[in-house]
Amino acid sequence: MELDKERLAKLLSMTGSEHDAEALAAIRKANELLRLNKKSWAEVLGDPPPVVAPRAEVPRYAAYPSATPAGPPEPPPGYQRLRDYRNALRREPFLPRLLGFPFWLLIELLAFAFPRKLLNTRGNFIATVFAIGMLAGIASWIWLGYYLVFVV
Repeated sequence: MELDKERLAKLLSMTGSEHDAEALAAIRKANELLRLNKKSWAEVLGDPPPVVAPRAEVPRYAAYPSATPAGPPEPPPGYQRLRDYRNALRREPFLPRLLGFPFWLLIELLAFAFPRKLLNTRGNFIATVFAIGMLAGIASWIWLGYYLVFVV
């Protein structure tokens, strides 16, 4: 005997009823229908077997795609191209960049001259240059404020 899928669908749609007794009765009727047809929910609701797509045939003497990479290789961890480092610095707020303008100016000039050069962003050198640049910038702003307030 074939399972009446239309009747099963109607029973399952009745399970959305606001009345709990009606929804429970619909579920029980659906289970009884499956039991009469010797089916399980897994058989009724299970996914069909996966369809394997046929392999595309490659002509015997077809040209294979070249093995060249799509773009430049990614830099190793901790390294960044000067152009990308400059762009990241440009995304920082303006006031801190202005405060450390010697470092900002140095990065802008280096990125203009050597945009693809790799910079070790985790190294001691860049940390030292950053610290000296920031201190020089802060000292120059303090000097400018002193000059404007007391000298002029």
